[in-house]
Amino acid sequence: MAKYRVGLIGAGRKGTQHARAYMLDPRAEVVAVADGDPENLALFQKRTGVPGYADYREMLAQEEIDIAAPILPVSANAAVVIGCAEAGVKAILCEKPIASSLAEVDAMVAVCKERRISFGAGDLDVNLPVYQKAMAFIETGAFGAVKSVSVLGGPGTEMSGGGCQRFTLMRHFAGCAEVGWVVGWVSNDPLSDHDQGGAGYVRFANGVEGFIYGEKDARGRGYEVACEGGVFRCDDNLAGLYRFVDGDGASWDKLEKVEGVLPEGPIYGEARDYDDEGWKWPGDRNVASCKAIIDALERGEDPPGSGENGRIVLEMAIGLRESHRQGCAPVRLPLTDRNLRIIPSPGRMYNKKPIFGREQYMHQVLSHKKD
Repeated sequence: MAKYRVGLIGAGRKGTQHARAYMLDPRAEVVAVADGDPENLALFQKRTGVPGYADYREMLAQEEIDIAAPILPVSANAAVVIGCAEAGVKAILCEKPIASSLAEVDAMVAVCKERRISFGAGDLDVNLPVYQKAMAFIETGAFGAVKSVSVLGGPGTEMSGGGCQRFTLMRHFAGCAEVGWVVGWVSNDPLSDHDQGGAGYVRFANGVEGFIYGEKDARGRGYEVACEGGVFRCDDNLAGLYRFVDGDGASWDKLEKVEGVLPEGPIYGEARDYDDEGWKWPGDRNVASCKAIIDALERGEDPPGSGENGRIVLEMAIGLRESHRQGCAPVRLPLTDRNLRIIPSPGRMYNKKPIFGREQYMHQVLSHKKD
């Protein structure tokens, strides 16, 4: 099979994980790496033998790159994604959250659309087979129309950070419809631009209702997708489809599990150890996300966790906060003020090594392979 040439930008803890996920796909080959940190760069080169560059722009000028993999802090992400697009790559998969401001993500999405670049943003749960198969089953009409999607346990302490995972799956089960309006509130200070938890209501243009619960309750964390004739449930570990078996009104005692549609066992798969080459398993989700961008490139489209999705889930988070600022009034999307932003936590916004400390950070990087 023809291999797509991958250029990694950022060879740290998460970048190494992405690189290994590409190495496990027979359609891809990591051919170059760029990192401004000499220690990270030298270690990655020692492990892989690929050419290394201190500046990603030099790498893009010297190497023929099909897929750019900028795995960077949010503060640097927008400029590098745009630089990769302008350099002529065919696909880009960056990390999440995609950017801090709507203006930044608007520019990222626009340049990729203009150049017809497959653009993905984030190592996302939506790429896991269980969620793709659940939605494919629902789309057959076996359960009737989707009526509501509930995010149980809320987005944690970061609506923009980890919360973008949960908002993405809400959009996924709402058929990726446009968001009409939101009502919400945040967990701390609504006047702060810094990321925080939140909760609220999302009204999609197709009529699907979204409920974001801010606190964990007896149902735990996860998702509940309620359709006219059935329910999809997932607790972030196990998932199931349940059909109402009696048409004479719905009740919990009339739910019957649908067998043979979803993968059995945990949604992230069984735990795996180091392989025969000494590499640590990069994780089912990371493998699925890198596979998704390659699949999208081959089809000439964006992956499920697209850059456009990254823009919409950021806008949902900002919209919920803006609603709180306006007395929890409904806020229509898209937002007019594109300078609105959410500043991610320092560990997402900036380089993690000085934040975590070199010893802790390098321990994580070194753990990816038994050298």
